[in-house]
Amino acid sequence: MSAPPAASQTPSGPVPARSNVTTMGWAAFWSGMAQEMIYPLLPIFLIVALSSSKTALGTVEGLLGVGVTIARLVSGRAMDRGRSPLLLTRISYGLSLAARPLIALAPTVGVVALLRVADGLGKGGKDAPKAVLVAADADGARMGRAFGIQTLLDTLGSVAGPLVAGLILLVAGHGESGLRICFALAAIPAIGAVRQLARAHDTLVPARHEHGPRASLGRPFRVLLVAVLLFGLANSSDTLLLLRARSAGLSAADLAFLFAAFNLVYALMAVPIGALSDRVGRRPLLFVAWTVYVGVYIGFAFASQAWTLVALFLAYGIFYAANDGVVKAWITSLVPPDRRGQAFALNAAASGLLLLPASVIAGGLWDRSGPRAAFLFGAATAALALAVVALAPALRGRRAGL
Repeated sequence: MSAPPAASQTPSGPVPARSNVTTMGWAAFWSGMAQEMIYPLLPIFLIVALSSSKTALGTVEGLLGVGVTIARLVSGRAMDRGRSPLLLTRISYGLSLAARPLIALAPTVGVVALLRVADGLGKGGKDAPKAVLVAADADGARMGRAFGIQTLLDTLGSVAGPLVAGLILLVAGHGESGLRICFALAAIPAIGAVRQLARAHDTLVPARHEHGPRASLGRPFRVLLVAVLLFGLANSSDTLLLLRARSAGLSAADLAFLFAAFNLVYALMAVPIGALSDRVGRRPLLFVAWTVYVGVYIGFAFASQAWTLVALFLAYGIFYAANDGVVKAWITSLVPPDRRGQAFALNAAASGLLLLPASVIAGGLWDRSGPRAAFLFGAATAALALAVVALAPALRGRRAGL
């Protein structure tokens, strides 16, 4: 019998029967649960408990984006040099899963910022190697569905996390002590993610020779990267949306339950949208995602009633479902297999590179001129990125993998 392809072997032998598509998906479920027991409550913790400003909130979340970007570039380069995607994934997950519950002990905004940077290093470091592990086990004709499954399980964890957090707050109270208890208990699903990672298997990634010929990433990929980079300037931290919802009178538990509902919309839409992109192409679905984003941000700029903000936040889940997985599936069709690690890393870095300036700008606009200016800035910038996707010739036809 002939040996299986290199992409389906570990360095020590044949791949186990368990697919990384589901294994990494369940790891994402537990990790997402730990993350979202904390994330929707951070605005209240920082603004109310630690008495910070909106600009400080944007800065803290922007620093997370800096950590994400640095780690994405480093992990992509490490895979180019033949490093194990599974080892990089485990190290990265471990860093995030350790940093998140420690926020329960943070006495100042500065300590929270350091822990968020550590979380960002872990979040960013896993993105490219995890995508490579999933792509190695996915049928090319079902790549969108495979990444949709990742999004589904990750987002189901993001539904469970805020629900659990909301219930904890109803018991422990909405004050600082209740928030800290909730953050500390996020260590439990973090342990579940570590246990799930132990069941994943590795894949071989050809090492790139520094002086050898290199396959081109291609013009369509580079143009898509420009659009993603521009969109990054619009995509400030979602904590600002949560803070906007709180300004309409929602409590900490209300925000947790709202975030769970948002993630439920995201989860229910992820696989159908991923599968639809396999049939109709990635570009139309990305166009829909970014159009929804523009509409939601315009809505957040002008809405004042709680029910309107809740409806907009739920619609925001459609953007999430049609964005990340579709972009990754598109990249898979744009670049050669031996450049996917770098391509995934560049995409992830581009999407996170401008999170710090985007969040600081949005927070500063809010402090100076109110929320309307902050959200209109995001909507206008996202519209420019949308124009690149809509009008760029390089992103049309067979050259763009459509």
